[in-house]
Amino acid sequence: MAPLPSIFEQAKLSHQLHHQNVPGLVRRFHITWEQAKAIVATCPSCNQHALPTLSVGLNPRGLKSCEVWQTDVTHIPQSGRSKYVRVSVDIFSGAIFASAHTGEKTSDVIKHLIQAFSFMGIPRELKTHNGPAYCSREFSSFLQQWGVGHKTGIPHSPTRQAVVERTHCEIKRVLNQQQPVLKTETQMSLLARALFTLNLLNCTFEVLNPPIIHHFGANPQLNIKERLPVVVRDPETGRTEGPHDLVMWGRG
Repeated sequence: MAPLPSIFEQAKLSHQLHHQNVPGLVRRFHITWEQAKAIVATCPSCNQHALPTLSVGLNPRGLKSCEVWQTDVTHIPQSGRSKYVRVSVDIFSGAIFASAHTGEKTSDVIKHLIQAFSFMGIPRELKTHNGPAYCSREFSSFLQQWGVGHKTGIPHSPTRQAVVERTHCEIKRVLNQQQPVLKTETQMSLLARALFTLNLLNCTFEVLNPPIIHHFGANPQLNIKERLPVVVRDPETGRTEGPHDLVMWGRG
């Protein structure tokens, strides 16, 4: 059996596939900052495409996750017919959900949001621009059904949607970084891989928790308090005992 690569080599191999940022490499592989910076600095793809950076505490007023989301659409031509990629981002945690669509109608927005709700929970308030898809009676009725408030920005003022606009750039950068290695993947798989990197691998210099952990850990309503009961086998007697309350969940 071939020996396992060193931790540093494992970090390099992981970065070649996912292109996570420096804090993400430090958190996952417990290498030094200098080693992580060297991996990113010597990566041709990261030199060509600026590595995504995240911002912790995107709202300075102490909001918790699922208080406010921003949502918008961006165009990714290489996705073919499904080039309209809708993106929702939680203002507090930075957690992201994105889905590809064939159009920009209200029905596409609703499909995206239902998927986003199933992934990140239901926000108290949704911020959008004043486009037709967000101002329709159908969209207003949909948000009322789900109990979601709605705020729109100033017409023709993209600064009101700065967080989601920055997220568009991050998604496109990660897609460009990962695509040379994943040429045979479908566009849907590529988008899912990009979300995996942004939500679960990347983190910040300030907080070494990825956005999705920050998202669910910061909101008591989204925390799973109950632990699954487990049974254990006594290695000496071979007898199965339990069920017992699970004390810790993680790698053995």
